Amino acid sequence: MRSLKQWGRVLGAGLLMWTGLPTTGTGQEQSRESAALDNTASAWSFQLAYQAMPEYRDDILANGDTRPEGNKGYVQFRVVAPIKVAGVSVLPRLTARVSENKDGDWGISPTDLFALILPFDWGTGRAGLGPDIVIPGSSKVGSSEWSYGLAGAVIQRFFNDKMMVGLLVQQTWGQRDVYDLGQGVPTDEVETGANPLIINPFINYQLGKGWYLGTNDLVAQYSWEFGGWKLPVGARLGYVLVQPASSWNFYVEYATDFATDDWPGAAAKSKYRVNVSYSMPVGG
Repeated sequence: MRSLKQWGRVLGAGLLMWTGLPTTGTGQEQSRESAALDNTASAWSFQLAYQAMPEYRDDILANGDTRPEGNKGYVQFRVVAPIKVAGVSVLPRLTARVSENKDGDWGISPTDLFALILPFDWGTGRAGLGPDIVIPGSSKVGSSEWSYGLAGAVIQRFFNDKMMVGLLVQQTWGQRDVYDLGQGVPTDEVETGANPLIINPFINYQLGKGWYLGTNDLVAQYSWEFGGWKLPVGARLGYVLVQPASSWNFYVEYATDFATDDWPGAAAKSKYRVNVSYSMPVGG
């Protein structure tokens, strides 16, 4: 029977064959600049970000209604607290937001908590899977129902850590609010089913002297209920400041959403984000 390490190497080789890009070899120590951008790195991490969404698309949906507007923006706080369980890295990650809806009212958005278990590490990449819980928030700015599911991630580094390619996938199930599609607001009804599939690919490329280019948070979503997609496109410019025992990550980004007429939710025409993150690597 193959060991976990051997299976990790097999998975890494499969990813390399799929991308067609050269690797830097197994056993390479990850650079501090790369680790500061790596969602699977074993490091304490604290993020504070603000995202504004001043404009929304107003196209016509498949049911004939005009696409609704979404929240105007949000303040996001995220913390990652790595632990070791039986020698395997586990990365609990909590993401909390306070959002402003289209009417100017503020509320706590649903809070996402998952624990990524990372048994696969082949030197230049990692892969793992773990439970995902969505804690309900205010119905003014999002769902007010609990959801449960899974989150999985895989990353691969290339060219001596200059490039990183990754993918995060999340799927939850539970009771969900039934929305008035014409108004874009929840009704008093709930139903049980699969929430939209979340697919978050990303690419970062180091420019040197701490600067990097990357994609924005490309959180694509697929609605199992309606068969529609929301697909974001955007870019990020960032700077990583490496200190002896910690790192800072600063970035600005712009993005826009494209959505099919079978996606009944809001689609932002423009999104702007500013971010600061602080991380402390964990030894071992």
